[in-house]
Amino acid sequence: MRGWLLIAAMLLCLAPAATGEPPEQLHLAASSSGDGMVVQWGTAEDTTLFCTSPSDVEYGPEPDSLNQTAVGSGEMYDWTTCVHTVELTGLASNSTYHYRVGGDGEWSDVASFMTAPQGSRPVRVGAIADHGISSDAEVTTQKMREANLDLVIHAGDISYANDVGAGGVADQTIWDDYQNQIQPLAATVPHMYAPGNHEEEAYYDFDAYETRFYVQGSNPFWYSFIFESIYFISLSSEHDYEPGSQQYNWLEGELQAVDRQATPWLVVFAHRPMYSSNSAHGSEVEFRDAMEGLLYDYGVDLAIWGHDHSYERTYPVFQEEPLSNSTSSAGEPYYNPGAPIHVVAGMSGRSIYDEFDEPQPAWSAYREAVYGYTVFEVTPQGELHFSFIRNSDGAVADQFWISKVEPSPEPDGSDNNATTPDGSTSDSESAWQQKLEELPGPGLPIALGAIAIAARRRR
Repeated sequence: MRGWLLIAAMLLCLAPAATGEPPEQLHLAASSSGDGMVVQWGTAEDTTLFCTSPSDVEYGPEPDSLNQTAVGSGEMYDWTTCVHTVELTGLASNSTYHYRVGGDGEWSDVASFMTAPQGSRPVRVGAIADHGISSDAEVTTQKMREANLDLVIHAGDISYANDVGAGGVADQTIWDDYQNQIQPLAATVPHMYAPGNHEEEAYYDFDAYETRFYVQGSNPFWYSFIFESIYFISLSSEHDYEPGSQQYNWLEGELQAVDRQATPWLVVFAHRPMYSSNSAHGSEVEFRDAMEGLLYDYGVDLAIWGHDHSYERTYPVFQEEPLSNSTSSAGEPYYNPGAPIHVVAGMSGRSIYDEFDEPQPAWSAYREAVYGYTVFEVTPQGELHFSFIRNSDGAVADQFWISKVEPSPEPDGSDNNATTPDGSTSDSESAWQQKLEELPGPGLPIALGAIAIAARRRR
């Protein structure tokens, strides 16, 4: 026993020191604790075997009052970046915290984040995919920084490190550069990811994705998490999803267990789209055939995808058929549409696929091949407001509204008064127009009117 202890001590003494570079690549993730935040960052090491840099976070209510400390751990894969993970707990809701990471004299600059509102205000979520490193990706990151987001979900194809490399080995410096590029946003707003085809890398497989990003649960490829009143499910279109597979069985069990009273909103995200009319890739038909029935049966409200580098939004759709009440004119409310709305959000940074060269399908409500980002806002009153915003002009190019608030029935001969979400009554047209004006990005040009959609009940 003493011999093993001596060998361990000698190894620690011989362990190479960290390079002396300050911490970098700061990014946050949603905590499994309702009152927490997960902080991650990278440090350069002189070895690929083990981390030598400390995993400390100092945090507090003011930049000059970092009076609390949390300690975590570091993890490596076959690369010289140590990924540190620290979970902060016991945080006050709807509050700003300042923090720095590192230790032993090597500290990052101070960053800050806002905790979740826990029902005290609307929660704002950004959704993108196919980001990568480019000037257009930087523009997207900057505009999302200005959008006052509480959370970002990323539907895969993150850094594109597998595009570069010699001898069949993906270039891991691309990951380091990418995470530094998004640090201005990711260090202040938690990000949650789904794997895309570009996360499966030569030599490394999915090692970088698994190591660099925190997920809730034991499986990094499909998992769920709760954020406020939203139940998020992240899936993998890159692994077996056929009925009877581990992922399929997990998803079915997860959907069965969702408490729609506690979390009325159900949002799914993954990489390859079930619905896309872009000829570059198009709909992932096998994925849709395998799993669309579960999304339909359990009342998923919204599905976010990537893969095609463009924007597209469907009507509520099932088996390629828009539901009968899903083609009303823009601005009119929808109630009980009966199926999810699908959004392809792959226009955030990589080269645009301008290949909408076939007639627009009946299930496609809006499509455009331009750079931008999407935001949806969930209110305490039971509404979800969704917007697609172009980078080039800041215009809200497309938007829709899902409402879980049922209108009052209109008796014969009524004056078309409608009950608004706050319980007041007003002329229906003006009431709905008022809600359209309150969607994310107020005052911005609107290229397409909004639709209001009430969530379907599970049959």
